[in-house]
Amino acid sequence: MTSTAEIAIPQSAEDITPSWVQQVLQKDLPGIIITEVDVKGTINQGEGFMSDMVAFEAVGTRNGTTQRYSLVAKLTDFKRPYAVMTKWSKDFHTHIEKHEVKFYSRVVPDLLSVATPSTERKSTAGNEDGEHHPPADPLFFPKCYFAATDPVSMVSVRVMENLKTQGFSIKPDRQPLSREEMMLTVGAFAQLHGLSHRLELRTGKPLPEKYGWNVTVSEATTMTDVTILQYQTAVKDFAAAFPGQAALASRLEKTDPMVVFQDDRRLKVISHAGCWINNIMFKYAGDEPTDVRLVDWQSVLYQAPTFDLVFLFLCNATWDVFHNHRDDILAHYHRKLQETVGPNESSDLQSYTLQQLMADFKADCWRGVIIRFMHRIPANPDVLQMIREIQEWGVL
Repeated sequence: MTSTAEIAIPQSAEDITPSWVQQVLQKDLPGIIITEVDVKGTINQGEGFMSDMVAFEAVGTRNGTTQRYSLVAKLTDFKRPYAVMTKWSKDFHTHIEKHEVKFYSRVVPDLLSVATPSTERKSTAGNEDGEHHPPADPLFFPKCYFAATDPVSMVSVRVMENLKTQGFSIKPDRQPLSREEMMLTVGAFAQLHGLSHRLELRTGKPLPEKYGWNVTVSEATTMTDVTILQYQTAVKDFAAAFPGQAALASRLEKTDPMVVFQDDRRLKVISHAGCWINNIMFKYAGDEPTDVRLVDWQSVLYQAPTFDLVFLFLCNATWDVFHNHRDDILAHYHRKLQETVGPNESSDLQSYTLQQLMADFKADCWRGVIIRFMHRIPANPDVLQMIREIQEWGVL
């Protein structure tokens, strides 16, 4: 186990010991004494390959009562990614892992600092059953107790609440999102976008400057090479799946996928920028989705609010949801956005009308098409119908 100035960074599950867990929890839970740690092992769901998700249970005492904590240590894995993304460099991998560390260690506390009392997290010391539960009024991300990167090994660690033990799960086998699941997810986006905008207004400084969100030349080159290769391969797969769509395939083939990240003068917010099925976890009451968490924050970008929305629709929705429920879902996002920004904030987002949002969404849908192809999400008849409708709007 290598260490930083304060808390050691574990290199493997063997380094997750009672004394280390106690150090990690002390900031949020002063006075906690951890007496036992039971490491359950890797619990990676879906196609996650960036990190090793090690689940563990910790038992201790605080304020004279026994407390139990279900946690996950997310550790950088330098082996698995290169079996999938052979052209990725270690430097780029390190960069995006540190990106998530920065999100949890710097961005999240700042977002909470501008949250209204109705959305602000409130810590709980424990409950009658002795089980430590998450705050009663949670936000859209998992509670993170510790996030840091070791400067020598470059291994990053994030210690978070175990959402799986709280009843959250991802949808299996790339199942698309229902209207109700989309509603929950865009509500989470509205919180993220609204709070980040409030934060920028309060600090008076563009967030990329505040957090140093910049990519080196070598990292950008790696990202470009991988993105172009992924996109080109996906276009070929699309052409093979739909041989009658030669003209459309040709149009897609001539598109530069990197144009999706081109800057523009529109208002921007912190965007998750990676919300496909495997990064969205839901809780259900029977078949009804009741809560949502967004996970895997390595790809955070500073983009227009519609960036996350077109990503969500083009990568996760069915044709029925896209065509028949799009307006209702966008209206729900807009209401939640205005609630989050609040009536007392004089800002561009406060005056951002639903009509403007819907127009921007349509104009940006071509970005969603490119993003889907960049991530090689398999083409199907639903996405073909979506692309045809987008073509009718004259934006692709």
